[in-house]
Amino acid sequence: MAGSPVGVATICPVSDDLTHPPVAKTGADAWPWYYSLTAFIAGFVVAQVFIVFLFAVWAIAGGDAENDTWFTVIASAINSIVFVGAAVFIARLSGPVTARDFGLVRAPFGQALGKSIAIMVGYFILLAIYNQLVNLTPDDAPEELGANAGILGMFAFAVLVAVVAPIAEEIFYRGMVFRALANGAGVWLAAIISGVLFGAVHINSLDGDRLLQVVPLGLLGILFAILYVWAGTLFAPIALHATNNALAVLVYAERQDSSFGMALSGVLWLLMMVACTIGWRLTDRDRGGAPPTLPPVSPPAGVQQTPYVHPSSAPSQSFLSNPERPEGQ
Repeated sequence: MAGSPVGVATICPVSDDLTHPPVAKTGADAWPWYYSLTAFIAGFVVAQVFIVFLFAVWAIAGGDAENDTWFTVIASAINSIVFVGAAVFIARLSGPVTARDFGLVRAPFGQALGKSIAIMVGYFILLAIYNQLVNLTPDDAPEELGANAGILGMFAFAVLVAVVAPIAEEIFYRGMVFRALANGAGVWLAAIISGVLFGAVHINSLDGDRLLQVVPLGLLGILFAILYVWAGTLFAPIALHATNNALAVLVYAERQDSSFGMALSGVLWLLMMVACTIGWRLTDRDRGGAPPTLPPVSPPAGVQQTPYVHPSSAPSQSFLSNPERPEGQ
């Protein structure tokens, strides 16, 4: 009959979407995939403006910027700072951001350490195989960054490579580029794209030997993204990145028979490990969350699978699962 409860229920069923509206995405979960490209373009353009200005100042002061290693060091530092600033600026387009949005969250220490070691061992095995296949020549980037310009030059080179680069590049390429891409393209494709981009930006010449060195850098970028997901915190790839770069400083210093450089690489590595550990300890675990998770592996036949819930639809797994703020705000 018209007007009966049955009739009303049949004509106007209550939707689950109305009774249980989806949780509004906040923080890093709300970053669209194109934020990665926008941040990269913004960082590149602004960095070039600063570097051109620096070049002009250098010329006015009577210096030869094209052949001055100190110009290269300062320009590289400016580039790193600007890219991090671009990442934060673009991320803020979706609302307020915190360090947690970029993956600086607390995760189980043993899990992060064990998976970092596994990734590092795997990378060095693959690097050794690749080196046997193509016979890589030593990288000349240290000289370009002033590593051969005395003790002060070695110090500037080591700090830039072992401290500044790991922090800035991980925040930008994994914390922003990979994170935004993962929201739209999925974890695996995001890892590959961000890794390729990470390797490509290290190209500073079209020389065949330099191009061959980009391949392991791209692979390293992909592994850093995977480690970020597996370990659950950006502190893990920062620490591994610092370890890899400190080893590069050590190898170069040993090749130059620089006892100062070898000792400096060890000191800077230790400082970075302490800094990452302190940062990890100071992070409030309850106010953090997990980075994008890998899709579940198909279970064996006959084994019932637990339904997979993506972090963006599970408030407790969100980057910004904040007990002090009502969900959806």
